Amino acid sequence: MESPMKPRPAATPQRILLATWGTTGDIAPYTGLATGLSKAGHQVTVVTSQRYAVPFREHGLRVRAMPLNEQEAAVGAHKPRRARIDNGRDMALTAGNVLLEAAGEGTDVLLAHPLMHPQAAVIGEGLRLPCHGVYTVSHAMMLPRLIAGTPRLRYTVADVLVRRILSPLYAPVITALRRELGLRHRFTGGAFTGDVRISSARRHTVYYGFSSALLPDRMPLPAAHQTVGIWRPARPPDRRPDDRLTDFLASGPAPVYFGFGSMGQDQAERLSRIITHTVRRLRIRAVVQSGWAGLTDDGGADILTIGECPHAWLFPRMAAAVHHAGAGTTHASLQAALPTLPVPFTFDQPFWAARLRSLGLTPAAVPMPRLDSDVLSLALARLLADGRYRERTRRIGAMIEQQDGTAGVVRALGHTGAEQKPRHSPPWCTRWQPASDA
Repeated sequence: MESPMKPRPAATPQRILLATWGTTGDIAPYTGLATGLSKAGHQVTVVTSQRYAVPFREHGLRVRAMPLNEQEAAVGAHKPRRARIDNGRDMALTAGNVLLEAAGEGTDVLLAHPLMHPQAAVIGEGLRLPCHGVYTVSHAMMLPRLIAGTPRLRYTVADVLVRRILSPLYAPVITALRRELGLRHRFTGGAFTGDVRISSARRHTVYYGFSSALLPDRMPLPAAHQTVGIWRPARPPDRRPDDRLTDFLASGPAPVYFGFGSMGQDQAERLSRIITHTVRRLRIRAVVQSGWAGLTDDGGADILTIGECPHAWLFPRMAAAVHHAGAGTTHASLQAALPTLPVPFTFDQPFWAARLRSLGLTPAAVPMPRLDSDVLSLALARLLADGRYRERTRRIGAMIEQQDGTAGVVRALGHTGAEQKPRHSPPWCTRWQPASDA
């Protein structure tokens, strides 16, 4: 559901460079943030990969596309660790190239997804531009067991540890950018932050596009980090649901949604088999979103496999959802008052799955390695039979709706303003290869 509130016009319109990259689930919230900033009067340019340029361009936004098709195709492939690191470094260098080229054309503020923040922070320093993180996950959330109970020291340790793990991927691009921008060389055991001390990143301003209603009490976020509420994905203009889907929904009881986003690429056959057995055992209907895994079904009348479909439209028409518990999908299911059974794979998904369980919104969180038709059938049967899960989900969904994340960022930018201007005729402009554009 899109927010009924429109962001107030910005007091001082700014040229905003929004850098985002990742999976489909990573990108979707930023379509809403970018369009919201544009509607508030800002001039927005989006830096993202060619794969995700269309969702921004179809809303009239300018896009500088990163040529990452080959590298993205290699992500998740069974390659030696060295080859995976080299591929990650290559992507980070390409992203730094495009972001630097776009920033050199004139901008007032940089907003960066966590995967693009290291490069953006250095560019902001070199061009004397304000740079803020816009995250849908904190680094510490990648280690949910370590931050269980959320004591401040453990949260800090988890945050620093994840940054150190990621630092080798960013070391080459940080070095290259500092050299091109004429910045004094710094040793960065925290190359991920672009600063000599890893802890300094905790003082960078970061706006989180998720709801505080899902967080534990006294979540020890750094002082300069704040939750603003979710960024609702922008609805594709003039796009109607597939007739097959609308006919299926009209032909019987509300189905259960199954989808795992960009996860499970190597488990399509196993997941498809588990879903089919569960649907038959519980005598329910199902809508299966194929995702990157390419999930399929056996063609039975009670299962429909679909491609892309906005969750804001689809979820209110479902009876329940079984998904990977990514931040965006989790918030979308709660907004729709949709009882959810999380099946987390990796990254921050176990954190959100644990929060659903702690808040009494689901009877179980089933890690992917433990998933089979017996476990799934038992947990899903409990979820569907107990109306308390839907009622609790409805209550917390109403709390999420009260927070307009895009308006929060618009307000924050109005307070910070364009603090500094770029240098004239940066010397690196003629030495970096041109970036792909719309």
